[in-house]
Amino acid sequence: MFYNLLSTRAIQIGIVFFVFVVGGSLLYSWHAYETTKAELTEIPPFQERAESLNDIRAAAVDVAATPGDVIPTPEDTEVERSEAGEPHETEVLDLAAAFLPDDFVSAEEAPAEEVPVSPYGFGPYPEVPAGYPLPESIPWEWSEEDIVESKKTMEKILQVQGGSFRAFLKTNELMARVGIKLWNEGQHFDGITTSNQTGLFYPNEPDVLYVKWREAIRPDGGVRRYMSKTIGSAISNVSIAAQEGREPPPDWIEIRSFNEGIDPYEYLGLNR
Repeated sequence: MFYNLLSTRAIQIGIVFFVFVVGGSLLYSWHAYETTKAELTEIPPFQERAESLNDIRAAAVDVAATPGDVIPTPEDTEVERSEAGEPHETEVLDLAAAFLPDDFVSAEEAPAEEVPVSPYGFGPYPEVPAGYPLPESIPWEWSEEDIVESKKTMEKILQVQGGSFRAFLKTNELMARVGIKLWNEGQHFDGITTSNQTGLFYPNEPDVLYVKWREAIRPDGGVRRYMSKTIGSAISNVSIAAQEGREPPPDWIEIRSFNEGIDPYEYLGLNR
């Protein structure tokens, strides 16, 4: 009976049609699957470009490198810049130097202008202020001829005092420095004197007199105090009687002790 059914022409045509429909569906399903798979696994254009560039760079390194050489790739350079943020300082300096003239000297490399300093360890010389009354007494402004002439003048005096010409020049520099500072502070004078006994300086001010006192016994047993030594032009306004202690000096003259002179090292803040 089953054979009779299969031998029927209509049944045979139906079976063939069914096979074609099912086979076509399966074939179309397989084709769609393969197409989708290929699209999903296809390399995006930018990734393909990046891989191609990497291949080219790798090839360039292989060709240019020699044994022992290390050639950074562009990727290395990019990573270095991203970590540092900016190009190296040496690269910027090299680029700037390429545009500078050959004889250009930077401020840091330029030799500093030499500043005259004291040969006695007192440091740079101070600027002489305008109107300073003793410009000829500034030893660091003396010419060689001035020094030679001064040495000839002081030769005999220094022999008597037992001093040296170098010590004389040192004292004169201290005097000039003290005088400049006094003048800048508003104190006016027309000269400075020193004492070998005290080592102090005494500016010559018109109303100031430095006095060294001594005492003598009077016939009545009293004590007379008199001026044994003075420094200052104000002495010309003091009578002989006042100098001898027989009358007081003028009250407008300031009388100071010899010990009230200026210690140049302390006044200038210098080490002895």
